[in-house]
Amino acid sequence: MARAPLPLTQIDEQLWRLDCLGLLCPVPVIKAGRAIRVVPTGAVLEVVADDPGAELDLQDWCSANRYEFLTQHETQGVWTTQIRRAR
Repeated sequence: MARAPLPLTQIDEQLWRLDCLGLLCPVPVIKAGRAIRVVPTGAVLEVVADDPGAELDLQDWCSANRYEFLTQHETQGVWTTQIRRAR
């Protein structure tokens, strides 16, 4: 069975956005794991999710996988997390 395409958009050379709106845990973390392999080393993956669990899940995922957690903020129930692919 083929995987569904990632909702991943290249914003510029150094920024890629992954849309995980409407997806529940653990899907945002799984998709982030697939997307980070597409993002060039040194670039930033921005994950946008409205699952409240994504806040801590993405922080823990970065730590466990040695990706650089940059920023995270919440606006009207939507979490935006920036992760740098350091390796």
